Amino acid sequence: MAIMALSFFRRLISRAETVAAGTLPANTPLSDAEMLCRQGLKFANGDGVARDYKQAVDCYQKAANENHIEAQYQLGLLYWQGRGVPRNEAIALQWLRRAAEQGHAGAQYQVGLRRHRAGKSCPEPEASECRVEAFKWLQLAVVQGHHEARTSREFLALDMTREEVAEGGRRAGAFTGVAHTPMDER
Repeated sequence: MAIMALSFFRRLISRAETVAAGTLPANTPLSDAEMLCRQGLKFANGDGVARDYKQAVDCYQKAANENHIEAQYQLGLLYWQGRGVPRNEAIALQWLRRAAEQGHAGAQYQVGLRRHRAGKSCPEPEASECRVEAFKWLQLAVVQGHHEARTSREFLALDMTREEVAEGGRRAGAFTGVAHTPMDER
């Protein structure tokens, strides 16, 4: 079971990286959603076309509606930054969470950061729940090798009880079906 879950995440990361980099083999058939996501990336980055965030949002929106996780992630970031659309944290979090729930490491990292920030302005016990959820999402991103997630997770853990850290690790394990010792990926 653990090998299956890790294999799934490796394939998912590899696919997302190749789509983002535009390096899929030439003979690989692309779905409409994947083509739309690539077009969105071109518009967002100004790669061979004039940078146009509104066009990027349009492409990402169409692909995200077809459940394309990279498009969901990119759309969430654009809503968070207010590029091509009015800034809307609630919509941003919806798209980021959808991508995170499907295993996108960058989205998991972003959701973890936002849960951590949300916990700063809540009274207990809501703040504790935010910390546990933030830890879970950051832990999931760490397991996939997200380069910034480890530092963020360890920084977050400094403000957590042992019980909260253990619960965050348990939730990450329940999410993937693989038991996690919360701080063992050092």
